[in-house]
Amino acid sequence: MKANLYSEDFFKQILDLLSEYGVPSEAFLALPELQDIFDDAETQTNENDSGQVLLSAVNITGDSQFGLRLGQKAKISDFGPLGFAAMSCINLREVLHLIVRYHPVLNLGPKWDLMKTADGMILRTPTSFNLAAKHRLMMETTFSTLYAIGENLLDGPINQIELQLNYPAPSHADAYKNYFAMPVRFGQEKCQALLLDDDLDRTLRTANPAGNVVFREQCEVMLRGLNRVDNISAAIRRLLIHAGREFPDIDTVARHLGIGERTLRRRLKSENSSFRTICDEVRNVLACRYLSSTQITVAEIAYLLGYSETVSFRRAFIRWNSITPYQFRNQCF
Repeated sequence: MKANLYSEDFFKQILDLLSEYGVPSEAFLALPELQDIFDDAETQTNENDSGQVLLSAVNITGDSQFGLRLGQKAKISDFGPLGFAAMSCINLREVLHLIVRYHPVLNLGPKWDLMKTADGMILRTPTSFNLAAKHRLMMETTFSTLYAIGENLLDGPINQIELQLNYPAPSHADAYKNYFAMPVRFGQEKCQALLLDDDLDRTLRTANPAGNVVFREQCEVMLRGLNRVDNISAAIRRLLIHAGREFPDIDTVARHLGIGERTLRRRLKSENSSFRTICDEVRNVLACRYLSSTQITVAEIAYLLGYSETVSFRRAFIRWNSITPYQFRNQCF
């Protein structure tokens, strides 16, 4: 399957939603029009690939609102350090600047432009697709995702906004009011959201200035390292840092790198490393940063690093550093 980490999560969300319609994953993945997308391990997915997957999902479910529903399933924590950076921003204005700056790292659908207006900002995508149905589905999914994330961050609806879309009103246009608590205008020149200062300056319920510094630092490292692979170990570290709280397994990482699992293990051995070792290294680096630079609780750090129980994280941290997380934090302050 040709995919990067974001598209892997994207496809998983699609398969999870399809299961709610009673569509088995095997039946969907076997569709002839999707074979080039899921069989080619050497090439990265592009936006038209994602549009085709969405179009196939609509066709197999018969639900024209599939993209809108999919966007509502998005969780900000799914986007790794960038998601946590967004959560820790002071307000929505900072979040928008974050999305635009780190879009190459996040790969959240289309490219974004951000423009200042007299009383707010415009978030615009210049992207269009070669098939009208794909274009509409990608816009529905992306704006639904962004709106759902914004509502979650603000802990309430975004009212001071207007959504403008550059395609005709679809047959399910009335359903848009179920997903967007704002005016939606079709047939416009651009696809963009118009936000006013009142909403842009609302303080996020998860605002954490100290934590934001740490997460932004990670985003900067990821941005600088994009498309630069020093060795296979470095490539895996970057993939794991981007993965969020659920690290991919070795088979998934191998497919992302376009090689087989046995080849990956052999190359790691030649670098005197292993997949388990790298996973522990990444978790330990992130744990130490969280403990030394934020006030996030140990239980929250355990969750961010993919541990279902705090005691498991504590044991691992002691194994890595020979002291407890609490002792390490006390030494830093």
